[in-house]
Amino acid sequence: MGATLGSAVDGKKQIERSTLVNAPAEAVWDVLADSRLLAQWVPAVDEVTECSIDGEAVGEVRHCSARLAGKSGRMVERCIEFTPLTRIAYIVDDESFGMRKMFDHYGFAINLESEGSERTRVTLETHYTPRNPIYGLLNALMLRRQFRKVCEEIVGGLKTFAESRLSRSGKRVSQKTRSAQARARPLPKWARS
Repeated sequence: MGATLGSAVDGKKQIERSTLVNAPAEAVWDVLADSRLLAQWVPAVDEVTECSIDGEAVGEVRHCSARLAGKSGRMVERCIEFTPLTRIAYIVDDESFGMRKMFDHYGFAINLESEGSERTRVTLETHYTPRNPIYGLLNALMLRRQFRKVCEEIVGGLKTFAESRLSRSGKRVSQKTRSAQARARPLPKWARS
């Protein structure tokens, strides 16, 4: 499958968090490319109220009910980059938490990098630019630290969900992934059907 690219994430990169997932990139990508699964691995998301049933693509929009810093609200995110098995990125088009009052170009990207056939490095980047020096100071003193915690929860949630999904059932992984796994490590006789 070829790359489908949109515009790059604008805004200053503020946060980068990474984790190693014990699952092939295809298995992690299967989770990222289906917004219907978002509430199962992003602790801040209570529910995805609207998204494409066909999966993610540049221009697709998803609507989420979320909780940030104890406050319930909503977020509308638009996919702006989509490179299968490599990168997916979004910008926040609308939200009720007040972030867009303080920051321009609020967006994020998730990058995947295979580390062998069974592991994937996942890196989450959060981008935004404070609108003025006061918000810049507030960001430096407090907000960036709060956002870091949310980002750590997101990459941790993705790791846990992708690994448990893979271990529960090989059916949840694409045929390409199952074939690669079979070639990489044959099943013991007792596990073959």
